[in-house]
Amino acid sequence: MSLVRVLGKGRTEIMDDAELAARRAAAGRAAVDLGTGDAHYAYRLAVAHPQWLVIALDALDEPMADVARKAARKPAKGGVTNLVLLRASAEALPSALEGIGDEVTVLLPWGKLLEGIVLAHDDVLRGVASLLRPSGRLTVTLNGEIWVESMPARYGHLPVPTPEHVAEIVAPGFARAGVEIGPACYLTAEDAHSLPTTWARKLAHGRAHPRFVRFDGQKRV
Repeated sequence: MSLVRVLGKGRTEIMDDAELAARRAAAGRAAVDLGTGDAHYAYRLAVAHPQWLVIALDALDEPMADVARKAARKPAKGGVTNLVLLRASAEALPSALEGIGDEVTVLLPWGKLLEGIVLAHDDVLRGVASLLRPSGRLTVTLNGEIWVESMPARYGHLPVPTPEHVAEIVAPGFARAGVEIGPACYLTAEDAHSLPTTWARKLAHGRAHPRFVRFDGQKRV
């Protein structure tokens, strides 16, 4: 499967596997933001760590268009050279991404990614795990707010992602994929409101204590 790089609104190109491998080899560290949405978090990470390679992945390219255009500018106008935006889904990742990440972050996933994590679908969890190098670190933050009010009908069958649910269902699923995760916990109100994503700000708006559940993991050697 080819790497599809997002360049802007309605603009994509095939990225050569060798180019990505070379950029990874030249970087001090690689971070992957899976289910990146509008890629604002990935962009800020790239700006904060110019020596890293930051890879933003999402199944939809349109939300990443604005950041892709911004990243392509000259550095003086906000451009960054260490950010790669790719259209890809966890259950069908290009082989060039296997083992690329020193760290993988999944912040408030949606769609197939959310469902796959909450229900511990092996294809999704194996995809997430495949992004990590041995001993690479995984951080996942799930959104429990949609179970409180205005739940979309498409998620009506999903169990609430409590820390207990993570321990009972999600942790064994990740273990099958080669990632050992620790105990999940609810974020503090301060941490929830400070999550660096547009989606987090929308979900947390007007709520004293958003119900966000986080867990960390590490890929087995």
